[in-house]
Amino acid sequence: MSVDALELILVMAVFLGAIVQGFSGFAFSAVAGAILLQVQAPGVAIPLLMICSLLVQVFALVRLRTALSFERSLPYLAGGMGGVILATLVFDSIDPHIFRRLFGGFLMIYAVSTMLRPQSALLGMKVRPVGHAAVGFAGGLVGGLTAMPGAVLAIWCDAHAMPKISQRAVVQPFIAAMQSLALVFLFLKAPGASAAVLPHLPFVLPALLAGSTLGLFLFGKVSDAGFRRAISVLLFFSGAALLA
Repeated sequence: MSVDALELILVMAVFLGAIVQGFSGFAFSAVAGAILLQVQAPGVAIPLLMICSLLVQVFALVRLRTALSFERSLPYLAGGMGGVILATLVFDSIDPHIFRRLFGGFLMIYAVSTMLRPQSALLGMKVRPVGHAAVGFAGGLVGGLTAMPGAVLAIWCDAHAMPKISQRAVVQPFIAAMQSLALVFLFLKAPGASAAVLPHLPFVLPALLAGSTLGLFLFGKVSDAGFRRAISVLLFFSGAALLA
């Protein structure tokens, strides 16, 4: 494959991933990775996906900054850091491929169940901060093993029928923090990864900006109920991506 064709596929992949993540707050790697990993070696594709996803998160955080609350996010972040560290420690002791397939199957089953459940099945919101920390821990652990740190929190927010702005205020800072921590671990473990990624960034930055802007525009147009349905669809396809 020629260099020009590779860069075109790369731009298309990150543009589509940025639209989805700009709209939902997560699932960049599920969308962009499904395309990019077909044409690029994992040693280059994975750090590139992580950096691109983090850039989209930063852009969205700036755009949604008035809805964010560090105080509300802190328990999730504290738990998530512990989860990422544990995932790093146990990564070589378990088979991450089996874990990803099991979690992918769970996501697909959960997504289908959301389409069938009655409104009365949604949970109340009276949860202590220690519960938020536990959810963050689970998100960090799963994210460290599957590269999808936002999936657990998306399920948590969906099950509690959070309005879309409240959900983004929880999920967005969490994913940005977990991805930043994961990148630190990645570059400590493989210092050469950053050098392989840097030449691609000038091609992808305009696509990331355009895709994120479009995704945030669509986010502003959808209702809370429509947003929850869209999240269910994204969870289903994220699970399918893990199974694949």
